[in-house]
Amino acid sequence: MNLTKNKFYFLIVVFFWAFTTLSAQSAYHLNFQGMLSDIEGKKISNEHFDLKVQLKLKSNQEASFESLSDVSTNQEGWFAFNIEDISSYYLKDGLPGTPLVIKFEFLPNDLTEWIGQNEGFMVSYTLISHQRENKIELQITRLEGSSLIAHSEEHFYVFKDQMPFAYLSGGFLITDQYPPDNQLVEDLRTWITPSMEEEPEAASRGVKGGFPTGGNYRKKK
Repeated sequence: MNLTKNKFYFLIVVFFWAFTTLSAQSAYHLNFQGMLSDIEGKKISNEHFDLKVQLKLKSNQEASFESLSDVSTNQEGWFAFNIEDISSYYLKDGLPGTPLVIKFEFLPNDLTEWIGQNEGFMVSYTLISHQRENKIELQITRLEGSSLIAHSEEHFYVFKDQMPFAYLSGGFLITDQYPPDNQLVEDLRTWITPSMEEEPEAASRGVKGGFPTGGNYRKKK
């Protein structure tokens, strides 16, 4: 009888251990927010282009993920792109894996007016995962190796490219919520807006120089 009870308790312990482990390894998703502007800083509004996105392991030239989509900016020059379960590419068996190269290629299509047909350009980043005290930490670097400005809290990481490339200013949100929380997206856009002096609302909200912290994000149950 005691043996049966012991087996039963053992199975309960195993079940809760497995459940806790799986819960701790939630999938994380990538949201990229980009803003296009011309050389004078004027926002490129309501414009179309093709966006090609590739994920490649740094140790392998084959694309692990590839997407080509027709994208358009909104009135303020913003556009967005999502990759579900990005964590399955930068983690291996729940542990940090090989650095992941993220390539964005901006290509003109038949509706494109803001760049010529032979004026497409590419932006490349590297996503690196580390483990510290049983917690996964993330870093994103530019092609030449400099790191993007980063901020993290429970359930999300954000990254800002402090050196806008050509027409593009951008940043990343990596979170365990999909689709991403609207307030987080708005905070990210405010954070990566090139000239904070031109955004009085952002300054009044106390986000100049740093990502908004404390209370903006609530994980949905």
